[in-house]
Amino acid sequence: MSNDSSVLRMFSCCVRAMRAGELISRETAKDKEFHFQNWVGLRLADTKFHFEKGGRNSYPDFRLVNFAEG
Repeated sequence: MSNDSSVLRMFSCCVRAMRAGELISRETAKDKEFHFQNWVGLRLADTKFHFEKGGRNSYPDFRLVNFAEG
């Protein structure tokens, strides 16, 4: 895996967030299913990747834009 891999960059960002105490948490007591997607969305924003967010019931939850890797 190269150093500019989106997977490595995203994983590293998640690890840094966890070490900094930025853990997954519910925004409200009624938030029962989307707290993980919200946390991942914040991590994607931290990476500075261009991404699109899907709808609440669509797949995938996030799509990288202008980044070809595969």
